Amino acid sequence: MVKVALHVCGNGVPQLLDGEPVVSGLFEQVRTRGGRVQLNFDATEGEVDVARLQAFMLSRPDVTFITQHSDTNAPVAAALADVPNRAVLFDASLGRGHAPDVWPAALPSVQCGYAGSLGPEELPRALPRIYEAAGNADFWIAMEGRLRDAHDRFDTHAARICLDIVGDDLTQRPVMPPPRPRRRQCELIDLVDSGLTREDGAERDFEMMLRRLVHATRDSLDPHVATVRRRAENLLLRKGTANPLRSDATAPQVAIKRPNPH
Repeated sequence: MVKVALHVCGNGVPQLLDGEPVVSGLFEQVRTRGGRVQLNFDATEGEVDVARLQAFMLSRPDVTFITQHSDTNAPVAAALADVPNRAVLFDASLGRGHAPDVWPAALPSVQCGYAGSLGPEELPRALPRIYEAAGNADFWIAMEGRLRDAHDRFDTHAARICLDIVGDDLTQRPVMPPPRPRRRQCELIDLVDSGLTREDGAERDFEMMLRRLVHATRDSLDPHVATVRRRAENLLLRKGTANPLRSDATAPQVAIKRPNPH
């Protein structure tokens, strides 16, 4: 299914809110295809009830609505700030095709696009400035008039040139990986002796077993048990970890002595 977009301009916006059959039918066709709807209007003319527009957008969460952002339409962006399915197109000339002196910074927590005199001629100079304005935010660029030929038909050659410009820019622009989350700093707690944690897998488990064996057989007078205990002590001494197993304050401590070679 081909995705399509719908631009509703001027008086069409209040007509859409009123349920006018033609524009509403177009809207529903775009909606079924998962397309986006761009609403182009000048808030200073007072034709659009922003409160009704907000309710309309919230009741259709499956549609992404794009509103033009400019100095005159700034109150619209503020009123729609809590609408999760909206996007903002920075277009200072409101569709008249004039480039801004300065591309505005991307707004937080909302997808942003940039428009204004963008086409094959202007894009190589404007694109680096747009990247700088957008910072780390994702963005899109909107082009319309400069992608049409002298007969007002879509110019695929001009579109291909713009795609090549963007592609060449991406190959020269280092793509930094997203920042890795900071590791939680934890205080090391000596829980090894109690068996609540591990350090070195099977090797550590074997050491724990030897230490517990020494502790459990410390009072045994059986010569066979004593032989096994001495072997365990020698292994711990050879490993250099022959500390007594930690126990409560009332329990006797195990003292492991290095055997006398003589």
